[in-house]
Amino acid sequence: MEITNIIFEKMLINNNISKKEFSEYSKIPYDTVAGWKKRNHVPPYAMVILKDMNYRKKLDLDAANDLRKNNTISSETNYSLTKNEEKRLKSVFWGTNYTINDIVDGIKGKNQKMMKRIEENLPFNMQRQIIGKLANA
Repeated sequence: MEITNIIFEKMLINNNISKKEFSEYSKIPYDTVAGWKKRNHVPPYAMVILKDMNYRKKLDLDAANDLRKNNTISSETNYSLTKNEEKRLKSVFWGTNYTINDIVDGIKGKNQKMMKRIEENLPFNMQRQIIGKLANA
């Protein structure tokens, strides 16, 4: 199938992509992309790249939406910990990718790694206070 510039430009418009964006994404010089209009011929690989670009754009939007949903869920959950207790727990797990929700779930599930780290890095009275609150929550 011969791909004309009209088809290519309609695809760009429908997917809300400019020639400049396409050029940057595909690493094809902008002058080359613009030159396809003069020749009224677009190479088939350009359509493949455009399809891939559109697909990845949708994936990025989905990922951003998922992150937004996860952030709202984590900010809404309240384990009745004070700000100081949350800070202390976060400091115990500093340098890891654990969120406060992961830490609380680990404590509730009696995750041995997490419990050991807490025992090693928190004073005993703070351990009792936090674990007691989470057991009642």
